[in-house]
Amino acid sequence: MHWTRHLHPVTLRFLLILSAFACGPSGSAAEPRAPIAPLRVGGDRARIDVCKAIPPENIEAVMDRKLSTPPKQFEYYDEKGTSGCWYEARKDSSGEAHFGYVVLTPVEVYRTQPLYKNVAVSGLGQEAYFNNGADARQLWVRINEKVAFVVAFGDVPREPGAVALAKLVAAAIR
Repeated sequence: MHWTRHLHPVTLRFLLILSAFACGPSGSAAEPRAPIAPLRVGGDRARIDVCKAIPPENIEAVMDRKLSTPPKQFEYYDEKGTSGCWYEARKDSSGEAHFGYVVLTPVEVYRTQPLYKNVAVSGLGQEAYFNNGADARQLWVRINEKVAFVVAFGDVPREPGAVALAKLVAAAIR
């Protein structure tokens, strides 16, 4: 006879729930690994197709879910000279939205962000920081004096995944 037959059904349910919490959250995000196509940053960033350069499976790995719509071109909120891509997955059962974006920007955009709960990040570009933006937790990276970029995921922040993706983006910038 199996030992669980001797447990009260309520006790058994409690133990099952407790073991699920002890194992941690299911479906933890994977690290993005697909190579990013070279991002040749010259005079006109608006001509760079970020959506074409970043494989969707990298975004899906960070978000831990499939995209619900194809990636689409995205300029950073009313900022000239930016070029990016917007990614979206379905809301989860609790109503949380899942979206992300990667945008190349002039350094001036990097420098003029309103800072809120910003934290310096080492090992990325010449300088980097996390910041609470208006729509998501954003990772801003300055590559040099000409180009910077932002990687963001919301409503569920994905800081480790954003860092991993930012490393791939930084390596692709030429």
